[in-house]
Amino acid sequence: MLLKIFEKRGNLRMWKWETENDAKGVVVIAHNILEHTGRYAYVITMLRRNGYHVIMGDLPGQGQTSRANKGQIEDFNEYHENILEWIKIANEYKIPTFILGVGLGGLILINLLERIELPVEGLMLISPLLEFKQSGKDRKNKLLSNVGKVSKDTRFKIGITAQDLTRNDEVIEDTVNDGLMLKKVTYHWYNLVNEMMKETMEHIKDIKPLPTLIMTGSEDIISEINATETFKDKLVTNELYYKVWNGLYHEIHNEPERDQVMRYVLTFLNNSVNTMGFIVEEDEIEDI
Repeated sequence: MLLKIFEKRGNLRMWKWETENDAKGVVVIAHNILEHTGRYAYVITMLRRNGYHVIMGDLPGQGQTSRANKGQIEDFNEYHENILEWIKIANEYKIPTFILGVGLGGLILINLLERIELPVEGLMLISPLLEFKQSGKDRKNKLLSNVGKVSKDTRFKIGITAQDLTRNDEVIEDTVNDGLMLKKVTYHWYNLVNEMMKETMEHIKDIKPLPTLIMTGSEDIISEINATETFKDKLVTNELYYKVWNGLYHEIHNEPERDQVMRYVLTFLNNSVNTMGFIVEEDEIEDI
């Protein structure tokens, strides 16, 4: 059972999960589109068991943040405000802080890093949503999004199913029955995200050098892997881990091979804190 601490500062809500071991660092997680914090129990458990505190909350318009504004935000800065507050809380531990963005969360972190230098020691990206995978379904959504210029608050199904996210049958079943998963988003949200994708890809070189881990699945049908590779090639960094997991879908952290995925994440984290004075051995990584 995960022991989490709820914290509210102003209008922002988040949870903290503290490791029971000697803390080596703090990981701030920004989750993906349509989902919520509750889908990260496995990831959080793996991080806690291996010496990392975790700070995370539901992004605006998702999860438990608001019933009235589900699938809607007015401005992309709403995401930034949440992330900045979570990082501020992480920094209070006075140990290395890392940020992990999944899908939309990756887009948010990258866009924020292009604007300001964050007080963090490393960036981790899982299937960053820098461009939607091109398909007939997506082209239909792009056509519909033009209507959003007239009726921006109207909601529509974005066309992503649980089966698109992972091959893990248990996770698929949980996702299908998850009442907090978004079913629809507004045209305004969809247009805004597409605009931010384009803007973000144009300013990659504005990011200050930072140790970076980028991972994606070769069979991802949500995020365009070519955009991720372009980002990787343009990113300026002195330390880069890049891994394409063969055969894995969008949510590589939920796939049947997720133990291997998290071991790769923990190797990056442990190597990073090791250079900062912590002594961490590879065989110390604990599985669930």
